[in-house]
Amino acid sequence: MFNVNDVTITSLETITAFDITTGNFKFVLDELQSATIAQSQDKTDITGKQGRKLSSLKRNKAVTISGNNGLVSGGLMELQTGCAFENKVTTVMWTDYLVVNDNQTTTSYKAVGTAGNEIESVYVKNADSTLGKKLTQGATAAEGVFAYDPATKVLTFFEDDTAGTKEIEDGTEIVVYYFRQIQADVLTNMSDTYSGKCALYIDCFGEDKCANVFRIQFYIPKADFNGDFSIEMGDNQAVHAFEAESLSGACGKVGSATALWTYTIFGVNAEDVE
Repeated sequence: MFNVNDVTITSLETITAFDITTGNFKFVLDELQSATIAQSQDKTDITGKQGRKLSSLKRNKAVTISGNNGLVSGGLMELQTGCAFENKVTTVMWTDYLVVNDNQTTTSYKAVGTAGNEIESVYVKNADSTLGKKLTQGATAAEGVFAYDPATKVLTFFEDDTAGTKEIEDGTEIVVYYFRQIQADVLTNMSDTYSGKCALYIDCFGEDKCANVFRIQFYIPKADFNGDFSIEMGDNQAVHAFEAESLSGACGKVGSATALWTYTIFGVNAEDVE
């Protein structure tokens, strides 16, 4: 036996989620920057004459699990939104930065949309790289109007044969916005679908005063994930934040249905026991 009273958690390893009912694997968070298990309980003082404290009534234990993952987790997003990824044909907005030569240029991909209206917009870039004149799509090229052939992906611009002038000179840069069709994994966050629940295992390494190494596992039989979450993006790496509340009444492997979590500590080389 060892002294479980004095153990330092030295490393947070993974948080793994499983379906409460079926036990099927849902996702694993293995790039955790931080995680917190916070417990609270309500206490009401029982008072006597002149407000003297006689005792206290304790109830409503609450446990919150929160943290930040260094990678954006698709499985975690499914649980937080209550929706599921679908692999399907979908459209995405695309931006091309192109150069016009001989009154033409070609989009990188095939633009999709209603016939004669496949391109959302075309802008001529100014010398300072800002967006300038906007052109619209038409059946044929005219002043201020371009034509587009989805089969060849060619954009054609107006040229005045009589005057020998071009609306867009050779070498001019343009910006083209359009939709393209792809096969992709898509998560649609529906307004009438809400965050879900799962069973969680939080695995850590710990060490006692004598440098003995142990495995530590928190088991949360029923974690109700908060639909309020953020994915921090910007100059630094994206961070996927999460929060869940432990609920009693779970039907998991833990002995008591009222357990909010269990804390298990064991040797890294612990053997199986019949």
